[in-house]
Amino acid sequence: MKKIFATIASVLLLLSLSGCEKFLTELPKSTLVAENSFTTEADWQKALTGAYAMLQKVFMEKYTIVLNEFGTDEVEPFDLSWALYVQLKYYTFDAQHEFFRCHYIWAYDGIKRCNTVLDMPEAAPISAETRKLMEAQAKFLRAIFYFDLVTYYGGVPIWTSSAIDPAQINKPRSSEDDVYKLLLKDMEDAAKDLPEKWTAPADAGRATSLAAYAFLGRFYLQHHEPAKALTALNHLDGKFSLYTNLNDIFLPAHKNEMKENIFEVQFSHSGNWGIEGSLQSSYWGPRGGGGPTNNGFGWGGFGPTQYVYDQYETTDKRRAAWFATSYNGVAQNPPCCMKFRDPDYNNVIEDDDLNYVMMRYADVLLMKAEALNETDDATNAKYDCINEVRHRAGVGNLSGLTKDQFRDAVLKERLLELNCEHHRRTDLIRFGKLSEQVHAAFPDITLDNHCNLYPIPQQALDSNTAMDQSDQNPGY
Repeated sequence: MKKIFATIASVLLLLSLSGCEKFLTELPKSTLVAENSFTTEADWQKALTGAYAMLQKVFMEKYTIVLNEFGTDEVEPFDLSWALYVQLKYYTFDAQHEFFRCHYIWAYDGIKRCNTVLDMPEAAPISAETRKLMEAQAKFLRAIFYFDLVTYYGGVPIWTSSAIDPAQINKPRSSEDDVYKLLLKDMEDAAKDLPEKWTAPADAGRATSLAAYAFLGRFYLQHHEPAKALTALNHLDGKFSLYTNLNDIFLPAHKNEMKENIFEVQFSHSGNWGIEGSLQSSYWGPRGGGGPTNNGFGWGGFGPTQYVYDQYETTDKRRAAWFATSYNGVAQNPPCCMKFRDPDYNNVIEDDDLNYVMMRYADVLLMKAEALNETDDATNAKYDCINEVRHRAGVGNLSGLTKDQFRDAVLKERLLELNCEHHRRTDLIRFGKLSEQVHAAFPDITLDNHCNLYPIPQQALDSNTAMDQSDQNPGY
């Protein structure tokens, strides 16, 4: 599926939240509504495509790509002239920070688009089976958007209707547990109703039941329910395998192969800056090359820390595959990230052909190892899982660890395997290690416990009559 908001957003998402310019806008009563604007199955499919499209903004836009990376031991900004970057690294931000504002709006925009599909009128010209699949995909996506909100901000308003009535829009802040209750139910429903795979090429990138079970594993672990996480992750046994070549994971030539990569956010080089292509090569690119134009090779505004690079054994294949100490004759200190380099379009601005790999099998294996350890499994299964990932990397097997030692080993392996893939902050919070690990990488930074949550954007509090300043997270 392509990035097509430019052509459909103004029509199919007429009930959606606005962009960053406004927070919540009540549309005039003369505006088209679903009942009189979506007249064919194709119209409703475009509405669903619009929900998928929001994954690109929530996870891969300029302002959101770093929110699960900055302020950790894993990634830091190198463009220190941008105050918004510096504030995230040093935790000097407040509720006015533009990145939070846009992320919050875009996540709820995605939820709104999902709700539009889930509120499809009974009279819509959709077969029962197609409706079931569409609703399952909408629940899959809504769960992902709510998970991002709850992990960043804690409890947030729960919005399950596409109505634009102020009474429906202005919702009080729900508890963290209530948000998890909704998103877990959504993803459970999706897992039951989605197919294991889609056969038509045009359906590449759609949610599957296996992807849903993988995300359930992630969600349950974050909610500290390892037994339920393990039950979900067991559904993926024997369904995927690891690429032998580490770089095959991210290369455009292997998009949507469903070998190791379980769910990918879709991008496509289009020849137009910022339309359908990804910005990964531009933003993660090596530094000092004059930017991704005129034979340059990336802005390199942010990248891995020296701390990450120093955690690898010298024989670890991942260190050579995913980092460079020099690029085109320009020294990279710290070494730059080479995971996201499009071999054909890495010198274009925000238009590479890379998908964002949101869930892959190596992640599942490490989550399963974590769940097995937390449930005191007495077999060697947890070692089988973590050692499968380590074997590909060319490093030795682990064995004979205590429960606490194994927990630490899993967290480190996630750093080595999944660095720069937007998991680190969430991982560190789950393991209770955010402050410790940030201080390990940056001894001049010491965090308070309130830093486990970002502030609820001030505009969200100001625009929602059911919330006030007392709803702000502690410390902000």
